[in-house]
Amino acid sequence: MDRSTGKAREHKLVIFDLDNTLCDHRGSLRVRLDHAFQESFPDAAYRTTVVAASIEIAHDGTDHFGELFVNQNVDAPEAVSRAIERYESDRYRGLELFEDTLHGIERTREHFEIAMITNGPTDIQQPKLDLLGIEELFSFVLISESTGYWKPDPRIFELALERARVPAHQAVYIGDSPDHDMRGAQSAGLTAIWMNRWDEAWPGGEEPDFTAPDIAAALSWLGA
Repeated sequence: MDRSTGKAREHKLVIFDLDNTLCDHRGSLRVRLDHAFQESFPDAAYRTTVVAASIEIAHDGTDHFGELFVNQNVDAPEAVSRAIERYESDRYRGLELFEDTLHGIERTREHFEIAMITNGPTDIQQPKLDLLGIEELFSFVLISESTGYWKPDPRIFELALERARVPAHQAVYIGDSPDHDMRGAQSAGLTAIWMNRWDEAWPGGEEPDFTAPDIAAALSWLGA
């Protein structure tokens, strides 16, 4: 297929990723970390640098908090424990859909069947879907833990194709992760669109069929 356009294939199914594709997990992470660190780092400006340092060490979780606090000259286990408690008190703090998500989903539905594949534990991803209120907009949603396969395992993409009764060459996957989303979709034979909302450089390896800054750009490339 000519990667300058996605019109060369008669696509029937578009499958979306969730985190950092439809909802701003990255922004939510910063909000949660800021909340977690408020007691130990009350100065807001300095706390911003601590949040950035935390993300530099690890993009998620709290296992690195001890190391982070030592790096910030705070050698107090009770402060680390309190930060972890605050971080985990509201897993979805600050989580919102991107501004273009609802309109983009509706536009996509006008032209294609739509589905979702999301990585994560079911007891985390399902409440997230309930909070965001978008699950009913999709023909079906596959959560990795519930299926037993985690992206980039091609089998979770193959399950989606079987569910939709669509061959791989007529399906598109839109996601933000070069490894989990793009590599997984490509290994299963789907057209891969990299959702690059932060204008980041491609990290290397097989390139996606198209790079889109938002849903509208992806749809335009698909001829919708």
